[in-house]
Amino acid sequence: MKLIPDLFSFAYVPGWYVQLEELAEMAIPEPWRFREPIYYTKNRDTPILERYVHSIFKKQAIDFNEERNPVKAAEYFHVENEYACFHTGLYTKRYKAIYGCFDRNKRQASMLDWYFRGFSDEISPWLKYISPLPKKPSYYMTQYGVNYNPEWPIRVNIDHILGDEENLSRLPVELRGAKNLPLLLETAVELARRRAIVEPGIVVPQGYQGRVQYLLPICLTDMEKPDLAMTLTIMDGYYLGNTCLTLEMAYLNARLLARPTTSWLSELVM
Repeated sequence: MKLIPDLFSFAYVPGWYVQLEELAEMAIPEPWRFREPIYYTKNRDTPILERYVHSIFKKQAIDFNEERNPVKAAEYFHVENEYACFHTGLYTKRYKAIYGCFDRNKRQASMLDWYFRGFSDEISPWLKYISPLPKKPSYYMTQYGVNYNPEWPIRVNIDHILGDEENLSRLPVELRGAKNLPLLLETAVELARRRAIVEPGIVVPQGYQGRVQYLLPICLTDMEKPDLAMTLTIMDGYYLGNTCLTLEMAYLNARLLARPTTSWLSELVM
């Protein structure tokens, strides 16, 4: 059995925004929207939470599909008879895991196989016939650099970053046409690397395609205020900087692992 790794294609989901509001109330309190969003979305109240749930659902479905052992596959996503569920990675105020719950779709208006019941903790009657429950989502850590190593060098793929329109569009507008932009970017990365030696807490892990990378804040226009984040892929004894992200993108990716607490990301939300 293969799961469709898209929540809305997998199940009929009624009252989605209300479901998200209830999840935000159920979970340990945290901000779920940006103070000054670059792009406004239809969901103005919980856009970070919405993106988080979709990403975690997709990850768990993909991991389920790739696992050949049915017992281990059920650790990612439980699908059996009339019920299905996955661990959201979020917890209630009493530190009980929160699950996304489904049952078979019997509504003639929808052709989808599953119906999304909502979010609940382990005490819910929706889960009383499911044991064991799926495990918390986790990301693969390579054998090198399980924790960020500030002594490792960073190799920046300048040609890729500045030659890619999407990457280039994430840089400050006033710098995109600068003739010395390659030098500015490499210098900013080196300064950020040195700063991380003194303040290792500024480097934040992010979830990407089932693995862990790191996010390094890069200051181009103001030494005290990051303009973007560079993703650092863990290599053999060094980090590869291959992509730049806006700060909002960095927050969303970092939130897949844990709520960001470092100031250059936490000040983005409210």
